[in-house]
Amino acid sequence: MMRLRIIRGVVFGGLAVLGLGLFRVQVLQGPMYRAMGEQNRIRLIPMEAFRGKVVDRAKRLLATNRVSYDVVATPEDVTPPVFPLLARLLEISESEIRKRMSAPREYPFAPALIKPDIPREKVFNLEEMKPDLPGVSIQISGIRYYPYHTTASHLIGYIGKISEREYAALPRDRYGMNSLLGRLGIEKIYDDSLRGWRGGRQIEVDAQGNFVRVLSEKKAQPGSDLTLTLDLDFQQKIEQMLVDKRASVVVLDLDSEGLLALASSPAFDPNIFVAPGHSQERLDILRDKSSPMLDRGTGSAYPPGSIFKLVTAMAALERGKITPETRLFCPGYYKLGKRVFHCWDADGHGSLNLYEAIERSCNAYFYQLGARLAPEDIAYYARQFGLGDVMRLEVTDMTPGLVPDRVWKEKHAHEAWYAGDTLSFAIGQSYLLTSPIQILRLSAIIAKNGQVVEPRLVLPDADSEESRPEKKRVAVSEANIKVIQKAMLNVVQSNKGTGQFARVNFDKMAAKTGTAQAPPLQAHSWMTGFFPYDKPRIAFVVFVEHGGPGGITAAKIVNDTIKLWNSIYGTGVA
Repeated sequence: MMRLRIIRGVVFGGLAVLGLGLFRVQVLQGPMYRAMGEQNRIRLIPMEAFRGKVVDRAKRLLATNRVSYDVVATPEDVTPPVFPLLARLLEISESEIRKRMSAPREYPFAPALIKPDIPREKVFNLEEMKPDLPGVSIQISGIRYYPYHTTASHLIGYIGKISEREYAALPRDRYGMNSLLGRLGIEKIYDDSLRGWRGGRQIEVDAQGNFVRVLSEKKAQPGSDLTLTLDLDFQQKIEQMLVDKRASVVVLDLDSEGLLALASSPAFDPNIFVAPGHSQERLDILRDKSSPMLDRGTGSAYPPGSIFKLVTAMAALERGKITPETRLFCPGYYKLGKRVFHCWDADGHGSLNLYEAIERSCNAYFYQLGARLAPEDIAYYARQFGLGDVMRLEVTDMTPGLVPDRVWKEKHAHEAWYAGDTLSFAIGQSYLLTSPIQILRLSAIIAKNGQVVEPRLVLPDADSEESRPEKKRVAVSEANIKVIQKAMLNVVQSNKGTGQFARVNFDKMAAKTGTAQAPPLQAHSWMTGFFPYDKPRIAFVVFVEHGGPGGITAAKIVNDTIKLWNSIYGTGVA
């Protein structure tokens, strides 16, 4: 009898414990398990927005999107036999698949990216074997594509995968763990408007993870398109002129102040930074000693050489040190104490006025102007024309260049400024550094009679009411601007001018050549100006790194550029 009671006690005690356990699971912890069940049944599929397109002034695509078929897998649904089969189909190792599945994800049951952008034949193979690949699926996304490859690559830029730090700091409604961000150029500057807004889809799955139905959906909003001022045909043909050179050519429409071309050579293909499988090509580009990722037009600074004589002349005129007719003598050199500063013409140019000195680019004349000026005088007018300052342009990595003076040298070189420094400064050497686009703006301001010019790359939306600021003028007299214009005309049109190789037979051109010393290598080759002379429509600059005499190398490229522009926008004569 006692034994029966003990057995009953054990049974009832066990039932009581079981009942308490069921009460705890079903009542006390019921909401938690119910939420876990819902989470297992309901999946959130993120939908990345398509980036806005970038087009040229004629609406030709410069950056767009193409369809990408991506293999994804939900690790919670993948069974062990999937790994060897998927490895064989995708031609990657099992360990790599496991590594990608174990990578951090945005939320539980989120699909992990296994292999992006697979060929369509692989898609068909995977779909045929879907019953043997639980948890594996194909997602369709967009991948950035640059149809003209290296054309304008420095300006357009490229996109790259978000970093962990960026993901942690950025809002989830726009950025996921696999989002791509603008890393250079227009893609970076306008990333916010180009990227759009993410969407998502809630789906229901069965116990095996198979799709059952869509519960809700928020469509992704594509990014805004962007229209550039560039002319694709013009840009491409100019880039062809620069093949095998380290050089830059920039051409500005003076009416709209939009850049028709901003070419830098060598260039790179931004597709290798977006499409998978180009790691070696990316490494080669980054290691290339010719620096193909450097935008020589906007992001690099060089001594401008004799082009800067335009600024020195303006400083001497404005400070009243000379008139246009002031004659100075060039014996082929200039002496400062015991030091001799040589002119490029060892025989000397003889007696010259300002027009002739600019026309023939006489160093000795400008050494004498430098001796009459303080370095602060030259620096002041250099800054009036925008040198030494970062230009407001829609590109990344704009260099400010360098306009030196006494204070700068004492602070950075820890030396006093010497009279010889001023002489070198006056002919565009010394510590002076400028970028090609800064020199372009210098020519554009001269062409527009002293009106400040702000080049741009992006056209406003057709629907927007653009409010451009009221135009300012540089602090120089228009009469002195006219003197510089006339002297630049002589550089090209005179039979003694240094820019004769740039001359064309269908109109007059105003320009200035420069040959900037860069020892121990060959000098840099420069030429800048505007065209036509009487009613300027464009300003231009040509720079060839270590290209030799500006009156030869750069001038010949200017000649080709003006002929090309004229065949497209002018009379049609090439």
